Amino acid sequence: MKKTAQRGVSPIAVHAGLAGLGLILAFTTWTRDRAQVQTDMVVALDFGKRDVTSLRFEDDTRTVSVERRSNEAGDHAWVTVSTRSKQLVTNPLQPAGAPPAPTAAPAGAVNPHGAPGAIPGHPQDPHGHAPPPPVAKPAPPVGAPVAKPTPPAAASGKPAAAQKGGDKAIVESAGGKAPPPGVQVAAPPVPPPAAGTASTAATPTAPAGAASAPAAPAPIHEVKETVTTKSFRGNEQADKLFDQFAPMRVVRALGSVDEKKAKELGLDAPKKKLTIQAKGQTYVFSLGQNSYGAGDIYARDGQGQVFLLSHRMVSDFEFAESRLMERRLHRFERSEFDRIEVEVLTAAGPKKRTLLQKNKQDNANFYFVDSATPDKRDDTIKNWVDKILRMAINDYVAQGDEPKTPTGTPGAPLAGEVLKLRFLDGNKEVGSAVFSRYPVTAQSGVAQQPQGQDYFARTETTIGLVRLLAVTAESAVTDAEKW
Repeated sequence: MKKTAQRGVSPIAVHAGLAGLGLILAFTTWTRDRAQVQTDMVVALDFGKRDVTSLRFEDDTRTVSVERRSNEAGDHAWVTVSTRSKQLVTNPLQPAGAPPAPTAAPAGAVNPHGAPGAIPGHPQDPHGHAPPPPVAKPAPPVGAPVAKPTPPAAASGKPAAAQKGGDKAIVESAGGKAPPPGVQVAAPPVPPPAAGTASTAATPTAPAGAASAPAAPAPIHEVKETVTTKSFRGNEQADKLFDQFAPMRVVRALGSVDEKKAKELGLDAPKKKLTIQAKGQTYVFSLGQNSYGAGDIYARDGQGQVFLLSHRMVSDFEFAESRLMERRLHRFERSEFDRIEVEVLTAAGPKKRTLLQKNKQDNANFYFVDSATPDKRDDTIKNWVDKILRMAINDYVAQGDEPKTPTGTPGAPLAGEVLKLRFLDGNKEVGSAVFSRYPVTAQSGVAQQPQGQDYFARTETTIGLVRLLAVTAESAVTDAEKW
């Protein structure tokens, strides 16, 4: 009995194994960590974390600067954004099609061809009477010849003094044909008087004190540039922005490039610029185009060296209002204070109240009580404190744009400062807040009509005055005023 020879591995099994290996490789590639820090990044500027003092980004419409500042609460970032915008302005002019204003003859002026005060170009009476109003010329019949304009005297080749006979001479010089009826022929120019002889007609002179020639009118359309500046406290991301430049690590260093390569990278006529101040020195980088794919940006320093910067180094500046603005009134947490001293300002005088927090380290079982009744738990106080801590900043008020306290109106809510808070942990003050309220008015004729209330605050975190979201702020302030 013959044994059947064993065959080799089946081709199907080989292909299945290769397909399985491909799936495993694809899975590991898809799920690998892409956020890991590259170890081959190049250090362009070697600084410490405390060496960088300010960062500045500029493009054709915006300038964003981030400065390192210090106060009682410690170091913080302060952001200033200046936006340049152009607006087309239309100057008010005389309506189209309006006739020009009539110009009266100056008193005492004498016309060479008529009586004093006469209007040039109109027939004059020999006795000096006022000329009759001009009569509209009748339209010539269809097919009638149209009189051609008479050339000036100088065009005939003869001096003006040789042409005599008044209108008849003019007709003869034009070809000996009289003009058709109804066509008025202009009078010949009067020659200047000969030297040594007196003129028979007075020369018109400008009256004393007459105004000079009018100035050139303003253009109809004009482009004006407006600069808007906004300053605000930087958030934690703004604080970390300094760490990206201390030291300044770049994706790649390209060295010096020729003009052709610089044009290809957008560095021949850059519209963006990044300035770094560190150790008393200023370092300027001209920014070009973004790289394909990752979105990193090419930059060239003052020595002509070209680098590839991470896109995050620039994108935070381009979206400064949304990424770098501090939106919280306080940076401390609820568990970091044990009491709140509240002062409500009313027209009758201030009202004070102290709120105590129990079990502050227990996130599930903490509660608040009034110091007057320390054994009575009050959940309404807990809800009110939660409103205070959840307030968000809507915008920062620019210096010089602070609201003004209006004249008191009977029955209107108190304007100005309305609520003061102090957050304490033992004898240490953790934070503070001053809330203010001002009416929003809209111009209506000569009077201003109230349009609601605006709420503002100033805390240890905001440093400056901020505008709050009116919905949450109004609820917390009115609740305190009802105590």
